[in-house]
Amino acid sequence: MAGTTSISKSLLTNVLSVYFVLTLMVTCVQLMGEYFDTKSQLVEELQNQQSTFSNSLARSLWEYNDEQIELIAEGLINIPAIAGIIIRDENGEIVVKLGLTESLNSLNITRDVEDLVIEEYNGLFGYYASIIFEFAGESNRVGDVTLYSTRDIALDRIKFSLYFIFGNAIVKSTFLIVLFTLAFNRMLNRPMSMLTQQIRNFRLDDLTHSRINLKDNRHAEFTMLEQAYNQLLDNIEDYQIDLKRTEQQLLQANRQLDEQNAMLEQEVARKTSSLSQVLTDLEGQKNELERRQDKLVKEIRQRKLIEEDLRETNEELQNSVTAFERVQDQLIESERLASLGRLVPGITHDVSTPIGIGITATSVAREKLESIQQALANRELTSAQLEELLTASLESVHLAESNLDRASELLGGFKQVAVDQTSDAVREIELQSYLSSLLTTLRPKFKATPHKVELDIVEPLTVRCNAGALAQIISNIVLNSLLHAFDDTQQGLIKIRAERAGDRLILRCSDNGKGLNEEQLEHLFEPFYTTRRERGGSGLGTHIVRNLVVQTFGGKISVKSAPGAGLSYTIELPVQFSDR
Repeated sequence: MAGTTSISKSLLTNVLSVYFVLTLMVTCVQLMGEYFDTKSQLVEELQNQQSTFSNSLARSLWEYNDEQIELIAEGLINIPAIAGIIIRDENGEIVVKLGLTESLNSLNITRDVEDLVIEEYNGLFGYYASIIFEFAGESNRVGDVTLYSTRDIALDRIKFSLYFIFGNAIVKSTFLIVLFTLAFNRMLNRPMSMLTQQIRNFRLDDLTHSRINLKDNRHAEFTMLEQAYNQLLDNIEDYQIDLKRTEQQLLQANRQLDEQNAMLEQEVARKTSSLSQVLTDLEGQKNELERRQDKLVKEIRQRKLIEEDLRETNEELQNSVTAFERVQDQLIESERLASLGRLVPGITHDVSTPIGIGITATSVAREKLESIQQALANRELTSAQLEELLTASLESVHLAESNLDRASELLGGFKQVAVDQTSDAVREIELQSYLSSLLTTLRPKFKATPHKVELDIVEPLTVRCNAGALAQIISNIVLNSLLHAFDDTQQGLIKIRAERAGDRLILRCSDNGKGLNEEQLEHLFEPFYTTRRERGGSGLGTHIVRNLVVQTFGGKISVKSAPGAGLSYTIELPVQFSDR
């Protein structure tokens, strides 16, 4: 029948789906384990290399032999496990700095720290150790050395392990698909086909050859079905025997009546005629009642079977819906946290830049003030020097103040977006400023690209809604366009326009990217469907957008696209407007 699906196909799809999810999870855990184990080995190698060169480096620092220190540093940087090196003297001044390194100021290392494992940051991790020189029976701290390694070195070491893990998962999955397909075909499809063919050969006039005989069948369900069907045929056969016996009895009774009628034909002719008619009517009524009774019995049995099947199917559907809703909620929550996590590195970099400028400016101001203090103590301070020093100090203070205000603005915007994206609270927001803050947090994603985002608010709008869900919708649409819409050489433009239509907020989000064809457009909102999986696409962005629009807001979303014509979303959200 149209619209029906195969039980074996549905069951096989569900089993393999669960297996693929478990295989993916196990493979990810194995990959993470390999990566962290390799990182630990690299840190141990850094420790061993530091121990090997510690004595010669300590003597060179003690003797202020910069040439020897540079030779030792060049020897260390040529070791494959070492990507960068920083050697400082006892005053914390950098003597040698080679390769890929990070600033040590953020680690807050005190002089009593002898060694420290540096956690991974921006793809770098390493090992810090103090350099001690033994002289005249005393231990003297002459400096410190920091060795760095990179994430690329670790990944290069586990490259073959990655190939093996992925190959193993693919082989096991292929074998399981073949095994399950053969098993379902042998245990379900083949017996079901045989059963269907034998039922189609049913003949009421040949019940003996209409029986079902499933050869070599060892499954209880098909055996029960075979027995029930054959029992039904036995009941029909018994009923036919009873019917024939009754007919014979009726014929014998009729013969006796005929004999009596012949003897009493003249005396009771009219009564015999009436009695014959009554008997004929009774026979017809009896046959009719028996047919109705048989029909009712069959209908009752069939209804009981159908009710039992419907009850079991309903329970299975209810369990499937509950499991799907639970997995869907978990995926949405995971994607919320993942999208927030992707913003952290960029925000950290943007915040660290103005803070670094502020620290530099305050350092310059402190040096100028120390110069004024020294000149004043020596009574060498002139008015020109004082004016020059004060001007430079004021410029440094203004520079530090402006950059610290910038860092505070970035942190405030990111904090509000982070709180909203992890909360379902309903609050009142001014749409222009809120979306501007949201796009500020997304700005690091555009720094390395020529793409731009334009925000167009038709009129000042203040709305009361689920701010976290709104931020999640805009973030996913912008990041989805950034990932999928543009080629590497294209200068892309993403437009976000908001306007009011009655009691609804209308959002129009579009890009001038390469667009989608009809087939891609049909699958756009399906979970796990993506055309850029190799670049980190999860296939959940647009699916979560539709769920937030429809389920969280109770709104509507539509999309238009064509190859080369970009992609355009139209979103209608019922919200509360605050008219000012």
